[in-house]
Amino acid sequence: MVLDFYCGDGRGGIHMIVGPMFSGKSTELFRQLNRYELAGKKTVLVKYAKDNRYDSEMASTHDAKKMKALKALRLSDVINTIQQYQVIGVDEGQFFDDIVTISEALANMGKTVIIAALDGDFRREPFPTIARLYSLSEKVEVIGGVEMYEAVCRRCYNDARGKLCVENTSTNELAFSQKRECEDESDDNSVVLKRRNA
Repeated sequence: MVLDFYCGDGRGGIHMIVGPMFSGKSTELFRQLNRYELAGKKTVLVKYAKDNRYDSEMASTHDAKKMKALKALRLSDVINTIQQYQVIGVDEGQFFDDIVTISEALANMGKTVIIAALDGDFRREPFPTIARLYSLSEKVEVIGGVEMYEAVCRRCYNDARGKLCVENTSTNELAFSQKRECEDESDDNSVVLKRRNA
């Protein structure tokens, strides 16, 4: 669990939530910040100042969920404020040109930085700052629609080279494969989702 990993021993880290538009990145960011608050951590959310589509003062999801947020054009504009918090959320991270340096500095100070960002622009090209953050992040979570995931057994999920135990049929229904290598007596036969290979 992300919460245990980052807050267990005071180490900082960068957690990215990436995906296409309307995939639920901001919703997931809000959810995680709320969980940290419930765990007694001091949290703050930063939104891009020019993003006033739904609310000029608060960060907002497409389905009108709102959360109090600091507005900034650059993270360095609010660094003195946000460094006082244990967990820093950044919505629309692709718009902050200093997100790499500030996120890395905050993580090195023992802060948890959670960034929600688009994984590419309208040409399907990566944002350079977000692409750079992939290698600096402790966790990258890809958020997307059901077409991005496939159901597999827990053993195959844990095995990086696992074979599918559940696959789509031509009727778009899920069918269980009879694969001997996936029959594990210790497996609880639960099904988990794994990102679909392109």
